[in-house]
Amino acid sequence: MAKSDKIDKIDTTDIKQLANSEFVDYADNDVVIIDDLRNFEKLQTIKLDFLLIIVVTSGRVEIKANKVDSTASSNDIFICQPNTILNECLFSIDFTAKAVCLSAKIARKMLHISDVLDLSFYLKSKPIIHIDEQNMNTFEKYHAMLSEQLLKENTNYKKQIIGYLVSSFLFCLLSIIEQASPQRTTLHMSRSSMLFKQFVELLTSLEVKPRYLEYYSNRLCISSKYLSNICKENSGKTAYDWIIEYATEDINRLLSHSDMSIKEISNYLEFPNLSFFGKYVKAHLGCSPTEFRKKKGKQGDASQKDKQEK
Repeated sequence: MAKSDKIDKIDTTDIKQLANSEFVDYADNDVVIIDDLRNFEKLQTIKLDFLLIIVVTSGRVEIKANKVDSTASSNDIFICQPNTILNECLFSIDFTAKAVCLSAKIARKMLHISDVLDLSFYLKSKPIIHIDEQNMNTFEKYHAMLSEQLLKENTNYKKQIIGYLVSSFLFCLLSIIEQASPQRTTLHMSRSSMLFKQFVELLTSLEVKPRYLEYYSNRLCISSKYLSNICKENSGKTAYDWIIEYATEDINRLLSHSDMSIKEISNYLEFPNLSFFGKYVKAHLGCSPTEFRKKKGKQGDASQKDKQEK
């Protein structure tokens, strides 16, 4: 195997940055398809902010991820979760592989949170899964279908088609893992992992998400500091990062798709006042609630209510 060339260190690469890379074949803001992974050799260190699913079609690759060495060969799936640090990739001369990269956002959207967390905990100990020819053919079909859709001109239904393909692909991947390791559901889960899973399930179950840490630590009967530590240990993000992420998704959804006025949304999400809500939205979505609605092209009853309340 030839050692990889060295380039400047990359701290974190998200799905949008990856989409602009020269070795990417098809991409949008949530899905990236790569036909030839050999160019990954040019990268020294990457911290992934997306789900990377590699299927080796020939040869082998030695990957150091989170400082742990792994080797994947033909008909192996290698899965890197968000917040994985890829330290090094060494490829054999005959190495070929394809990859599907998904933003963490779309993966969570398409799967139930319990499935996401179960998959996450399993892959921590076993990131490589060997598959048979039938499942290899299935993966290549999804790879081809996603590539075809990403190449098409934008239509009213393009995003929905890609979304359903991603959803189907992920459930297929869960099925493949279940076939390869039927005992995975009985694997011992540490107290730290169990509490992290309970925290995320609690967070996603709430229609209105409290934005202070103590609410969740009290519900789980642990200290706020311990909750942040276990979140960092299991996901690479603090508990507050998780709260902000889900609270912001709710704000995005309500501003984009509801007929509630901005003031009604602020009250519904239990912000102390409209000014505080506006500052929170600007800090986490990059603009004011009114500007955000304009960017999303939100019109109708909601925009009329906003005008009346000014």
